[in-house]
Amino acid sequence: MKQKRICEVLQISERRIQRWRHLAQEGQWNRSPAVKTAKPYNALTPVENNIVDRMLGSRELADASCRILSVETMERTGYYISPITFWQRMKAKDINGARGVYAKRREKHSKPDTGEVTGPNQLWSWDITHLRTTTKYQYYYLYALLDTCTRKTVAWYVSDRLTSDCAQTLWDMGIINEHLLDKGKILPRSLSDRGSQMRSRSTRFFFNTLGVTQYFSRPRTPNDNPQIESLFSTVKNFPDYPGRFRSLEEAQKYFDNFFNWYNNKHYHTSLGMITPADYHAGKAPEIKAERERIKEATFFKRHQYNCLLKSIVA
Repeated sequence: MKQKRICEVLQISERRIQRWRHLAQEGQWNRSPAVKTAKPYNALTPVENNIVDRMLGSRELADASCRILSVETMERTGYYISPITFWQRMKAKDINGARGVYAKRREKHSKPDTGEVTGPNQLWSWDITHLRTTTKYQYYYLYALLDTCTRKTVAWYVSDRLTSDCAQTLWDMGIINEHLLDKGKILPRSLSDRGSQMRSRSTRFFFNTLGVTQYFSRPRTPNDNPQIESLFSTVKNFPDYPGRFRSLEEAQKYFDNFFNWYNNKHYHTSLGMITPADYHAGKAPEIKAERERIKEATFFKRHQYNCLLKSIVA
């Protein structure tokens, strides 16, 4: 790298570099020694350091906060150690996390390992979204059950209640719609967020009875369940979406038309511009082959036309 470019990066003049080099050649360059930092006047004494370590290592005070440790130190030893000092020492030892019930609430969740999905009815994603009404403070709720592989909405349910029973009804509808009641058929796995309707005892018992494995996305991580989030985005941004519903019957009628369009007429980008219903039925290879045939025939006719036109002009 050239000296000019170096000076531009360091934002100093080239003359300064030349002056430093001249001083170094004449032996006049003298690097001043590093300034020693003076020890703070209020630094802990060795006795106080031992007290801090002993208090932090006490099994009795394992769940105590830095403020409680400061007060306990004064009452037990007659020394004052500030809460900030305790917090800094706890941070250095990596023991300054949440304590008691708060530690359980902050328990880290791992990304759901749902396994490989290669076809329809292997993994169903589901969630609930609020629907506004014309009445203030009143909402309806849309329950949607989506096949993550084919993006087909296998079941949907609109209710004015937010309960576990409605969630279980949604799954009953999906199983019936997909004709999975026959013995020997393996039911899809479940992927949802950590809402109370998903994790309630009755819902867990319901899935356990069916033999359905439940997977949960991490808190505040919509990317763990992106298919259902994408569906609700399509629902709320659809041009005909009314925004508010006057009655439950109106909402049910609207979503009956919407999901008929979504499954049978909506060309889904992630499916290669194939409708979810056709993809779910296994028609994707046939449709892609027909489209490729049309494309090749079009190119052939276009080539023939242009060659003929060129010969006529010539």
